[in-house]
Amino acid sequence: MKWGPSLKRVLLQGPAWVYELAVRLRIAAYETAYLKPKRLQATVISVGNITLGGTGKTPLVDYIARYLSQEGYSVAILTRGYARKSTGQVVLNSDSDNAARHVDSHSYRETGDEPLLLARSLPQVPIVINKNRFDGGLWARQRLGSRVLILDDGYQHLSLARDLNLLVLDATDPFGDFRMVPFGRLREPLYAIKRADAIIVTRAHRPFDQAQLAAVIRYFCGERIPVMYCYSTITGLRHLESGTSYDADEFVGWNAWVMCGIGNPQAFVDDLVAAGINVAGESIFRDHHAYFQRDADQVSTQARAAHADLIVTTEKDAIRLAGLKWSDVPLYAAHSEMQTDDEVRLKSLLLRAVLKG
Repeated sequence: MKWGPSLKRVLLQGPAWVYELAVRLRIAAYETAYLKPKRLQATVISVGNITLGGTGKTPLVDYIARYLSQEGYSVAILTRGYARKSTGQVVLNSDSDNAARHVDSHSYRETGDEPLLLARSLPQVPIVINKNRFDGGLWARQRLGSRVLILDDGYQHLSLARDLNLLVLDATDPFGDFRMVPFGRLREPLYAIKRADAIIVTRAHRPFDQAQLAAVIRYFCGERIPVMYCYSTITGLRHLESGTSYDADEFVGWNAWVMCGIGNPQAFVDDLVAAGINVAGESIFRDHHAYFQRDADQVSTQARAAHADLIVTTEKDAIRLAGLKWSDVPLYAAHSEMQTDDEVRLKSLLLRAVLKG
């Protein structure tokens, strides 16, 4: 028997109400100090969002860690390692204890794809993977001497106090239909944006309702918090088999078959088109999809039938595609860089948080 959308909606109303009530009660417990967050003896910078799906948190975490490291601060990234198969704590890019294994010896199944991606992009920055971010931060502070701890995907991790709370909103869908899951994409009620110390709007180079976004932020936050806009640009493509990287300009006019399993695949497709690459077709998988050889074979067949010159995926997907074999259509990973016209304001905000903490 097939259930129609209306019946499914009715059946989900009860669980959805219970879930939203639980979230609201948890937030209220921290707002009234019934529950108190633990504080680490370090500057904690949280980067997170209030919606499901990709908003561009990982490039921002990469940007912050890279900048503060270049400024001479000892930085570590705290993450839970979403969808990993291992338990306990795993540390990347550190010589402490048994974490001395080279990052390439780790599987994404052990670490999660995003921590491994960050570890390879930031080889000098330790990545501490621990579901309990306080325990992970305490270890990084005591064993590594980390002065700055970046809390990845930490907006809802209320049990850890932070010195700077950055909320990331996707300009193309900032408020997740204004409803919590399962009827919308909000992870918590919209009023939660008032916890932010600053709001970073990603994909701001795309058309969006800036007036509505500003009005919602002003309604909950007044004029007290800065709002900064950023976007990502595809700057290069890396051939996965050889490891050779090329400027994106070299692929202008080429026909590409897109393969990805990320939170916002359309944004990736749009970025490729903006870089001058023709999209001949797409193979879209769910976010964090675990690829198998049958997926590679199917995509290769589709790309060949479409007369594609290459298959293009994201750097995050490339982590999960390692070890698979490809046919005569070459596979490339697109490299994106975060850019912002508010760079001076963002860097000043980060430095003030570090000096204050």
